[in-house]
Amino acid sequence: ELSLDSIARTQNKVRTAPLWGVRLRPRLMHDQASLTLRDAIVRHAGEASAVTARFHRLSLREQQAIITFLRSL
Repeated sequence: ELSLDSIARTQNKVRTAPLWGVRLRPRLMHDQASLTLRDAIVRHAGEASAVTARFHRLSLREQQAIITFLRSL
């Protein structure tokens, strides 16, 4: 239901775009400032900061496996 309360709760939130077709996008993120998938992952903050931290704890090989998977979408 749309109300002023629901608008106030979501006004500072950005909805993540679906990942299908991400390999075809030349720029990433809501502001289109990321040119690489790695940069887009690293730039996530706020509610996604825990996931970003987990990505940083992965080995470079594991990080690359994620990037390779994303490039297949």
